[in-house]
Order: sequence, then C-alpha cells, then structure tokens
Amino acid sequence: GSGCPVAQQHPRYVAAKKNMPVHFICYSQEPHSMQWYKTAEDSDDLYGLDHSTSRYSIERKDNLINFTIFRITYEDNGIYVCDSKNLTAEKKQPHLCATELRVMGHSSIQQIQSRNTLKDTIIIIQSILLVIFISVPMLLFLDKVSDSISSSGDVPSFVAAGLEVEQMATYEDITPFRDVKAKWTVGEHPGEE
Repeated sequence: GSGCPVAQQHPRYVAAKKNMPVHFICYSQEPHSMQWYKTAEDSDDLYGLDHSTSRYSIERKDNLINFTIFRITYEDNGIYVCDSKNLTAEKKQPHLCATELRVMGHSSIQQIQSRNTLKDTIIIIQSILLVIFISVPMLLFLDKVSDSISSSGDVPSFVAAGLEVEQMATYEDITPFRDVKAKWTVGEHPGEE
C-alpha cells in the first residue's frame, strides 16, 4: 500500500539556505538493512546513498540511520527516502513517506528592490480598482435616482415637504408690492424721500 512500511523518517519537509547543514533521521527496527535514496525533482531516477562521502555522512545506530548533508547546494534539491537496501536491484519504487529538501538562495539587493517595486505596483493597482469598484456603483445609483425623479414628474413626498417649508418662508419674507412710478408722477425725484 501507500503507507509507511518498516521505516519512519523525520522531518517530512525541509527548506534551508544554501551552504547550511541538513539532518534527516530514519527510524527502523533493522537499520543495517535500510539505506537512504535520493530522487531529483524532475526525474524518476533513484540514487542510492549508502556510504559517507566528503559532502554527506550516513551514521547507523541502534534503531536509526542519521543522514547529514554538510553544506547543501542547489543540486541537493529533491526527495529523500529511507527504504530497504535491495530496492534498486529489484527495480522497486520506494514507499511514499519521503522527505523533500528545498534549497533556498540568498537574495541580492537588486532582487529585493525589484520585489518591493512589484509589491508597491500591485498595491497601487489594487487601490485604484477599489476606488473604481466603489465609486462607479454609487454614481450609477445616484444617476438612476435622479432619472426616476425627473421622468416621473412627481416629486417624492420627502422632497416636496422640504420644498414647501422653504417656499413658505420665502413667501412670508416678500413685502407688499408698491408702485414706485406713482410717486414719480406726483413730482418727487427718485433720489429724494
């Protein structure tokens, strides 16, 4: 099945910076019949890692196999699995309980600045779109309300009440009409009182 067989490994995922050491542990009742394998990200080829080298060490103890890469590089990206030693000879696939290693690089100042510029541009575009998506529906709603008032001819009651109050106050402020020409015909000068 797809379950983890005799071996259990830890951790399941590692992301570390380039040139850092990385440790994987495989717990097994029979560590001497187990070994580490590596599969590259873009291939199905399985490479056995059974003996220590100048780049990594394999250490077997009572119930575990410790696999340590001293200084990881981008070539170390891939999937690491602890399984039985005869896997490649029998052309079997390893079990699915593997560990993925992702090597992260150091960002240069130019890369950081370009990322910050991109973030700033995205924020500005989002702000503009937000203003558009909020203001356009409001303008359309106000336009629709003014069209319905002008086309119906009937002024809504709340608007009419406001107009009546304003018109009443304006009407009361008008002084009675007086014919000024009548005084002039009598002989008064307009500048004299």
